[in-house]
Amino acid sequence: MTFIHAQETDMPEIMQIINDAKRRLQKSGIDQWQDGYPNEESLGQDISRGDYYLYVREEKLMAVLALVFDGDPNYKVITNGEWLTEDKPYSALHRVAVAEQELGKGVMGQVFKIAETETLKRGYASLRVDTHPDNKRMQRAIEKAGYTYCGHIYLENGDLRYAYEKVPH
Repeated sequence: MTFIHAQETDMPEIMQIINDAKRRLQKSGIDQWQDGYPNEESLGQDISRGDYYLYVREEKLMAVLALVFDGDPNYKVITNGEWLTEDKPYSALHRVAVAEQELGKGVMGQVFKIAETETLKRGYASLRVDTHPDNKRMQRAIEKAGYTYCGHIYLENGDLRYAYEKVPH
């Protein structure tokens, strides 16, 4: 398995996986990612900053994700709880989606493990992630990967998200 930086030339494959995920969310009645985000512009910004990755196994694209190492302004204020590592550097996992044909095969668990390894390699204390309150599938995957529910965060547009953190070993 390989974890590589995405390139602009990967955008068609990335968008296919993202758009499939948007359709699954919509079909489940979850309004997450239903307003046009993430789109080529936001993902292109991730790519240009070096924050967007491809998880590839046997030359097959399994998942896409942003792994951000310069903090997240949405994580400055948390309500109904607290972060595990309040003032320590952390990475943040965002805009993650698994390829349609790889669902139910443990790919999300592998994505979390790889992100945790990258976080430790860079000397960061923890990994944070958030998800929509109605996205029960993602909440289960996060909790199965050993993350602790920490409370609520709000996005810049005011949308509520459930926040999680893990201190990997």
